[in-house]
Amino acid sequence: MASLLVVLGITGNQGGSVADAFVTDKNWRIRAITRDTTSPSAQNWASRGVELVCADMDDIDSLKAAFAGAQAIFAMTDYWSPLSDPKIRAKATERGISANQLCAELEAQRGKNMAIAAASSKVQQTLKRYIYSSLPDVSRLSSGKYTHVWHFDSKAAVERFIREDMDMVEAGLAEKASFIHVGLYSDNWMRSGLEIQKDHSTGGYWHIDIGTGHRKQPFVWARRDTGPLVKRLIEDVIPGTRLLAVSQNASYRDFMAIWAKTLGKSLAGDDGIKQMHDEGYRKLISGDEHLKEHILQYGQYAREFGYDSGDTDTLYPIDFAQIGAEDLVTSLEMYFKQEDWSMLPL
Repeated sequence: MASLLVVLGITGNQGGSVADAFVTDKNWRIRAITRDTTSPSAQNWASRGVELVCADMDDIDSLKAAFAGAQAIFAMTDYWSPLSDPKIRAKATERGISANQLCAELEAQRGKNMAIAAASSKVQQTLKRYIYSSLPDVSRLSSGKYTHVWHFDSKAAVERFIREDMDMVEAGLAEKASFIHVGLYSDNWMRSGLEIQKDHSTGGYWHIDIGTGHRKQPFVWARRDTGPLVKRLIEDVIPGTRLLAVSQNASYRDFMAIWAKTLGKSLAGDDGIKQMHDEGYRKLISGDEHLKEHILQYGQYAREFGYDSGDTDTLYPIDFAQIGAEDLVTSLEMYFKQEDWSMLPL
């Protein structure tokens, strides 16, 4: 009988990639938790044989029911969607905190709710692997220097809860859990005009940065490469692993050079980098002052410490051969060749 994998976020990049990696494997069947089972994207998965169920991440009992019978669970949380919810913003105002902080609290609680549900006795009867999509703990790794990179620290809080909370340990979830830290999305240019920008005076392109663009970053084609790595974590790697999901480790200078060569474009600035001082960069960030500080602090952290500050508990790309993952990911060049660039003014 096929094993059951429960997937959160199947209509998004990471969850969709995980589902793609398993959907044709006859050893597995997929149950997807989604807010709207009638949406076109959800129905597309149903047509491919995926079971759709509704569950509320604020309702632990509904999560227990959705997880029942699972041998593996891919769990993820969403920081960004609630940030645009007027109700969330109104609640933050009532509490006298930023919407960014409230979304971090909400994400952390929802991640803990999923873990509590997975740790329940009924779910533990069948569960063998629990994979949570996490991120580095910026506050800890920067020794408290940068404390407003909310979407990193909120996920790190969930990871710490799963690993260290006594209830999670005693229930057996901690010993079945692994974590995937998904790197910088290679397609972040779709979300921010600062990623790849045209210099109209020269016709060339540059990346706007507060750094020099020399520091290596873990770029990942999340929609393509997350799934194969999660599949390897579930099937072949001992629990307790923290894996950095990266398609190619490259600096932004590398990124822009490969992009320009692949698309036949010229670069502007300093080999495709336009470096700005912090306050100038802040002004270019869309959103309110809290969001500007959030994004700026991530840039400052990355400039000073790198993506994960060389955390020794993380399995890095150089170690991929240990789990046979080196052939599972896509180079930046291949991503650039296959991407639809119609959204970028060329």
